[in-house]
Amino acid sequence: MANNGEKQHWDKEVDVVVVGYGAAGGISAITAHDAGAQVLLIEKMPHPGGISILSGGGVAFAHNAEGAFQYLKRTCNGTTPDDILRKMAEEMVGMIDWVTELAKVSGTEPSKTETRGHGTYPFPGTNDIDSIKLKDFQAYSEFPWAKGLRGGARLFKVVYDNVNARKIEVLLSTPAKHLITGSQGEVLGLSAEHDGKVTAIKAKKGVILACGGYENDEAMKLQYFQAQPVYPVYLGNTGDGIKMAQKAGAGLWHMWHFHGGYGFKYPELPFAIRHVWAGPRNEKRRMIWIAVDRFGKRFMDEYPPAPQDTGTRALEFYDADIQDYPRIPCYLIFDEEGRKLGPIGIPIVNDERYDAKWSEDNFAEINKGWIKKGNSLEEIAGQIDVNPKVLKATVERWNSLCDGGEDKDHRRPPKTMMPIANAPFYVVEAWPIVNNTQGGPEHDAKQRVLDPMKNPIPRLYVAGEISSIYGHLYLEAGNITECFIAGKIAGSHAAQQLPWD
Repeated sequence: MANNGEKQHWDKEVDVVVVGYGAAGGISAITAHDAGAQVLLIEKMPHPGGISILSGGGVAFAHNAEGAFQYLKRTCNGTTPDDILRKMAEEMVGMIDWVTELAKVSGTEPSKTETRGHGTYPFPGTNDIDSIKLKDFQAYSEFPWAKGLRGGARLFKVVYDNVNARKIEVLLSTPAKHLITGSQGEVLGLSAEHDGKVTAIKAKKGVILACGGYENDEAMKLQYFQAQPVYPVYLGNTGDGIKMAQKAGAGLWHMWHFHGGYGFKYPELPFAIRHVWAGPRNEKRRMIWIAVDRFGKRFMDEYPPAPQDTGTRALEFYDADIQDYPRIPCYLIFDEEGRKLGPIGIPIVNDERYDAKWSEDNFAEINKGWIKKGNSLEEIAGQIDVNPKVLKATVERWNSLCDGGEDKDHRRPPKTMMPIANAPFYVVEAWPIVNNTQGGPEHDAKQRVLDPMKNPIPRLYVAGEISSIYGHLYLEAGNITECFIAGKIAGSHAAQQLPWD
């Protein structure tokens, strides 16, 4: 019986419905299946992978659960309950063994050469946390529509192969529309659209929402983000699961927090392009530019500890005197020596409609006008409409800091510093970009969705970036780890439920 008092007609019946076929959805489906449930995995996009396939492919693990818990607690800064963090930390201890077992299906294994030895920040427990990637093997050939970081494709290929090995039913191009609930608010199933028809799917044990965040929902970003605009890297995440959970009575958490740096956005493409400085900061790797605001002044450490996570935060400043964001866009200034060091952008795409590339020498982007070129700093200043004297003074100040080997203005690590001295000079607009959001329906340690009074909504679970534990700072490789751990927990608990009919 649906909550409107009428008898519900069902077109399809399974034990567990998983919404979203990225890493979290795939792992949820695998775990529920292995626990004996009949599983249906639906995905609104024409292809699986979500944003997981575009990730770096790192999986964080822990040597010691207590140390990992202390690190996660400091990372979340009071925004996530201890029991949830403890469960995450405990599960991280067994991550390598579990990933190794899953990887056997694809004929690969974790690499012992890509461990980091510590977490992203020097918090208590950082030396108890590490991350690992899979050994290189052909993976993108299986997903010709996706382009990006090879590590994400390798990891998702393992998930994909495990789903296929279990013959789990998958429906692509099948967006979920809304949850169907009973008279007590319990989730009975959902309605989805497939082949142009709305289908009511009965979930006898539970529904797991693993359909990502709201990176490409402009209305939600306007409400929750301080910076405006913030451009998405991936187009498929539009907050569908969050809205469905809200309608079913879910409380929300961490909605302001997103994983994103500064990057590039051009009219020719509907998505943003990341710069190539990824992962935890490499303090021995030079970054070629400085960032200046609309007044030509430097305002940030351009290479923070997690450049693709907190890199956007310095751009969020709103100046009430000018009633605008003076750092959106900001401008990245570099010289010919910097240009020669290689491509500055890396498009990551999971969408067959687009085939974005970035040239090795940046010349294609210069010719397109994406990167502007000038023979002097005064010429560069004219192209971005800033005071040439101010820009020249800013660059001279930077070069003097490089000569002294210390960034006294914004504390950028010395070996990452590089002077801007050899013409021609270059400038490129940079915008806040979002790799993935972290906020969504609040959940407990069993991945059950909670209402605003902290009560579980019966038979409704979440996994992955739709409802991340990270409410303050991000652990590099932590979202993928969370996809695996949350998917495992959600899948096993949903499968254990008694059928509601």
